[in-house]
Amino acid sequence: MNVPITEAQERMAVLGAMHVLDSESGPSLDRITSLAAFAFNAPVAFVSIVGDDKQRFISRIGLPVGETDIRFSICAHAIACNEVMVVPDLREDPRFKNNPLVVAPPHLLFYAGAPLVAKNGVAIGAMCIMDTKVREFSEPERAQLSTLAQLVIAQLELRNMSGRLEPVSGIPNRHQFQIDYAGLAERHSGRRMFAVLLDVFDIPRANEAGQALGMRPLEVLIRRAGARLKLALEGLADVYHVGVTRFAFLVDLPSPKELEALVNELRQRMSRPLMAAAVPMSPRFHAGICAVTLGADTGDDVIRKVLIGLHESFEARQPFAWYSEERDNRMRRGYRLAADAERGLRKDEFYLQYQPRYRACDLQPVSAEALLRWTHPRLGPVSPGEFIPIFERTALMEAVTPWVLDAALDQLVAWRAARHYLALSINLSGADLSSEDAWTRLRSMLEARRLPFDCIEIEITEGEWLRADSVAGRQIRAMADAGIKIAIDDFGSGYSNFGYLSDLPIDTIKMDKSLIDNLETDPKAKPKVMAIINLARELGYHTVAEGVETPAQLRFLQEHGCDQIQGYLLSRPLNAEALLQVFSDRGTGESEDKASVNS
Repeated sequence: MNVPITEAQERMAVLGAMHVLDSESGPSLDRITSLAAFAFNAPVAFVSIVGDDKQRFISRIGLPVGETDIRFSICAHAIACNEVMVVPDLREDPRFKNNPLVVAPPHLLFYAGAPLVAKNGVAIGAMCIMDTKVREFSEPERAQLSTLAQLVIAQLELRNMSGRLEPVSGIPNRHQFQIDYAGLAERHSGRRMFAVLLDVFDIPRANEAGQALGMRPLEVLIRRAGARLKLALEGLADVYHVGVTRFAFLVDLPSPKELEALVNELRQRMSRPLMAAAVPMSPRFHAGICAVTLGADTGDDVIRKVLIGLHESFEARQPFAWYSEERDNRMRRGYRLAADAERGLRKDEFYLQYQPRYRACDLQPVSAEALLRWTHPRLGPVSPGEFIPIFERTALMEAVTPWVLDAALDQLVAWRAARHYLALSINLSGADLSSEDAWTRLRSMLEARRLPFDCIEIEITEGEWLRADSVAGRQIRAMADAGIKIAIDDFGSGYSNFGYLSDLPIDTIKMDKSLIDNLETDPKAKPKVMAIINLARELGYHTVAEGVETPAQLRFLQEHGCDQIQGYLLSRPLNAEALLQVFSDRGTGESEDKASVNS
């Protein structure tokens, strides 16, 4: 049996399909509303949307309310007309003489409304003007108001086009978020709200699911997650699909505590399994949240801040995290450094210092490590612990590494010209070694300066990239075959995969400073350091302890057979001239015999 669809049901279906009521207001319509008020010299102009039981004014000027009960809706009558409806004096019309807008402030008397008719012929509301005085409305004015109504419906339908909807979920996208937020900020400047960014299915797992199941089941899963979130926030907030698996919304709640309660409730709802290709998948839930001030924060600011909170929740392995201004400033500073690095190289802001390494048994200097330093013109001295990770995450190492190699090798040439035959350690990153011509380029630099290959040691930080069968592994082997020493830097700082030690031509293991720092406070640190020293000895490697700062640390390392010591206790990093003085003071005639890295 076919049940006839009522006019109201058809209208509500159109409103739902067009997402007209998803936003608190129609910010993209405000200019049209302003134009209507100006063109007709009317104190009140608005766009109304007629629902089942309420009429909402999604864009308005001069109207003190955002919605009215459908029983008092003048526009509910206007949408039944095929033309502009004009009421010169509302007091004279029995349908409207007791309307709250007539009998109470603002005491409106005149009404003109042009129906908003969708493409399928269904009227969903009206473009209206009102006045506090009785007036007539000419035919040309009716035509102008009808034209404005057509502009409104065109804008609403444009909003619903794919450019503003995420195709997978059918939910408004980030572009629409920016538009809606700008309108909200313009109309409610200064209001405090909360923004939330949810990741319902982390990217690595999404990629894995896509490979195993194909993209269609994955899209179904994301679509269902979006629908679940919309249902959970119905009547409270509009949802925007702003990333592959990420959804954002703004919500007006009294306190951070209530927002956290909402996020926890969403977590419970969103974490229930979803089916994808007959496989139950458990959505992940991470959220970044922040307080925003409309008008002070831009739409870009909001997305950026909740993204900072989201990644903090990832790293902390917590369901949600608040935006951190400290983290924000740190990241902004990092990218400022990245932007300034190439200029810094050209302006000689970078320089090298050299930290001696000492033989543990007699504390005689045996070699030195070249360390990159940067004095920023505005930020002052910047720690390599801050700028090196930034360079490694970007493409900057491609410019920085050749500069370091040139500067270090030129210094070696200058020392050797003065009959000082120091051995020098130089750090290279995984990215530096992951090129098929890494060794070829280094060899050319050494040969151009007529430097022997064994005058340098290459220090590399361990990681998952360090495999014998990789490009980096082949470059390391080629360097070692030519006589270059290879050292593993920061050993024991986290990765510590002992497997590659027997597969790659390693000469030296440099124990990370974090291990040495804890020798006097952590009972487990001493067995770790002893185990590394013993393992290295069994495998034929030398050991170097980095960051030695106390006599107690030094004694322990000497007593347990560590080969070399490096740290502030014996020497801070020095300039080239001061380093030569260290070697001259040792009284071994450095100018007469060549130093060996592992002597």
